[in-house]
Amino acid sequence: MARDWQQWLSPRPRRRTATASEPRILAAYDVALFEFLKEEDGRWVVRETHYIDNEIVRGGLSGPLLHIHWLQTEYFQVEQGVIGIMKNEKEVVATQEDGIVKIPPGTRHRFWAHSSGTEDLIFKVWAEPQGLNNSFDENFLRNFVGYQRDCQKENITPSVFQLMLMSYYSSTIATPPFWMPIWILISVQYVLAVWVGAYVLGYEASYPEYNSAEKSQSRNSKKSI
Repeated sequence: MARDWQQWLSPRPRRRTATASEPRILAAYDVALFEFLKEEDGRWVVRETHYIDNEIVRGGLSGPLLHIHWLQTEYFQVEQGVIGIMKNEKEVVATQEDGIVKIPPGTRHRFWAHSSGTEDLIFKVWAEPQGLNNSFDENFLRNFVGYQRDCQKENITPSVFQLMLMSYYSSTIATPPFWMPIWILISVQYVLAVWVGAYVLGYEASYPEYNSAEKSQSRNSKKSI
């Protein structure tokens, strides 16, 4: 529980919506639906549906900012519509016919519903290897999406320190659009996320209201990395 001075210094939702057991959750402003699935081979995947009728989606803003996963390869598989992916300096446009799009570790990337699409964008996304501590996984997405939706409900701007803390403990870092050594990006994010976000402002990397119980232990430790 945040102290009063931390709440004053960096406002946050007074109440977190319990979504840990929900098989699907809505993003802030209803831009996208996240469905948490397990494939026959045991892999977790998330099916995202970005709604074309939403102006944020049509504006190409329903996906994340430019970022890097430093431990895992990320995969996208479109089921409907058109996805745009910025992969380093190259824009990739993909549909169902293009199969799986691979984003290797260390690649600057972001994704969005491409403007050429005329229907909802539906795709599966996952990262490998799976089962790592502090990795991009289902629980990161549950925390990241759940927190931002609760901020929207209470008309609060999401804290960049909270978002960076959640991302840091999923081995994900924000990045500028130009190349920069990953060790510098990790170091800067560590200071802002852990020193400022966690120790000064009292944020957590994960919350039980959002987090799937079976993977909550490692994400709740601020000393894991």
